[in-house]
Amino acid sequence: MRIPSLAVFFPFVLLFTSVLADSGTGGLYPPGLLPLINRANALLSTGQFNDAAKVYSEAIEQSPTDYLLYYKRATAYFSLSRHNAALDDFEKVLSLTSHTFDNAHLMKARIYAKEGEFDLVRSSLDAYTSSLSSQGRTIDSTATELLRSVEEAEKLLAKARKEKKAQLWTACADSCSSIIRDTASHSIEVRVMRAECQLAAGDVEGSVGDLTRLAVLLPPSASMELQVRIWRLSYFLLPPTQGEDTTSAAALAPLKSCLHYDPDSRVCLPLHRLAKALEKSFAKLEEALQKEDWRGAVNLLTESGKGKEKDLWGRYEQAMKDHTSREQLLGKDAYESSSKSKEPPIPLPDPFTHSPRRQILLRALCKSYTAIGTVAALRNADQWCSMLLTMDGCSEDTDAFLGRAEYLLSTEDDIDTSGAGSPSSGDGNWDEAIRLLEKAFEASGRSNRDIHSKLNQAKKKVKQRRRKDYYKVLGVDRNADDRTIRKAFRRAAKSAHPDKGGSEAKMAAVNEAYEVLLDPELRARFDAGEDPNDPSGGGGHPFPGGAGGNPFAHFFQQSGGGFPGGGAYGPGQGGFKFQWSN
Repeated sequence: MRIPSLAVFFPFVLLFTSVLADSGTGGLYPPGLLPLINRANALLSTGQFNDAAKVYSEAIEQSPTDYLLYYKRATAYFSLSRHNAALDDFEKVLSLTSHTFDNAHLMKARIYAKEGEFDLVRSSLDAYTSSLSSQGRTIDSTATELLRSVEEAEKLLAKARKEKKAQLWTACADSCSSIIRDTASHSIEVRVMRAECQLAAGDVEGSVGDLTRLAVLLPPSASMELQVRIWRLSYFLLPPTQGEDTTSAAALAPLKSCLHYDPDSRVCLPLHRLAKALEKSFAKLEEALQKEDWRGAVNLLTESGKGKEKDLWGRYEQAMKDHTSREQLLGKDAYESSSKSKEPPIPLPDPFTHSPRRQILLRALCKSYTAIGTVAALRNADQWCSMLLTMDGCSEDTDAFLGRAEYLLSTEDDIDTSGAGSPSSGDGNWDEAIRLLEKAFEASGRSNRDIHSKLNQAKKKVKQRRRKDYYKVLGVDRNADDRTIRKAFRRAAKSAHPDKGGSEAKMAAVNEAYEVLLDPELRARFDAGEDPNDPSGGGGHPFPGGAGGNPFAHFFQQSGGGFPGGGAYGPGQGGFKFQWSN
């Protein structure tokens, strides 16, 4: 239940004004006072509370015992949330009227309700109802509704405390929100509790919002320390404000507020200089990235640059190490309370995986090195892009996938490219690159044409690089004649045979090369860029026995030798045993 609006009390205030004017008491005032009062009343009725309070103050100087002027100035202060000043004026009203002006008690109760001082609400309401009873007047619904609202807020506060102790962070924040929304909008205790519960629940932005409001409610000495904490949370855990003219201003705002109270603050002044220098470098980085000045971006980000603005990555990393400890992010009181408690520690986001600004730097390093494209640059790209994938919300990052894929495509694959075509371990770097590009395309909603083009180019590139070179397998030139090919075949078969230290895979590769190069039609197709033994390319093994056809037939017919039996090297030819000459 919400506290009744101040609009309920305006008719009462204006009624006093009209009574005052109609009674003809204007003659009792010093000259010029009544026009001043009328002006203040007009400002109050139109919602110009700050100006109204100033004019009422001028009027009070001329008539310091007029309780009604204090009351109306108090209502202006109340509307401006200047609760301490309003309470002082309401107390003055009660003092001047011997505590018979009952509405002053009610207004005090409303202020205490907003401040979360529920015991004082009851005291003021008791005084209000007693005053009405002594005058034989009926207690109105406003007081009853206010008391009911306070009772509900007290129940919610007890509930929120239990939820916080049980580490039900979201429930705790919701309970606090109900109290703030309906009753105690200025309660320091409730806002502190909600800020802690929101931070523990991962709602950093909500927590910073509450802390910013608290900085207004607290006295300057406490506010300065809180502003430093606000800066640390917002600068290292929240994304920068969008907009060319607002980014730097928003980043520096908490520290400027701190310096407003103490321009020579030993804490805020060095932090302001640090943040200003970092923001200047971030602005230059953004400019370099927009211009696609990739080497310029790398010079800003790393130690390879010149001047004070180089090594932005290192400077930001050091700033995070210096300003993101648990005590610095939680605040001293919450940190000490958490440390002494037997309950599990309050969870906090890991700044080094959560920081949006750190993500910006990693993305810039990943993209810049990828765009430079040299072997050394792509090696660096792989490092930074891999780190980008570890950041919160970046496990499917397209820039990181693209950078890693480019690096893997630049490496020697772990598949034997000599022609055997079988992996030595796993699927190989190139296959992983294709998978990364496919994941990047999926992450883009299968709508990014640039990624789709890169994927197709990569597939084509891998296919070309893995294309078997049958001339290389036999160690002959492209213009080799049949005699040279047969001679090379015998030599290759000797070293590839399993009995002589080779393997089945190597022997199969030698067989395949021999079959293609000794057949004029197949050799012509291969020379034209087609692999006759690649099923995906419309080829396939041309012999009835498939890969098991006997490539030694030509050799055996000439030498009379042969392999007994079949196996991977074809069927036996007359049972002759193939003898190797040393």
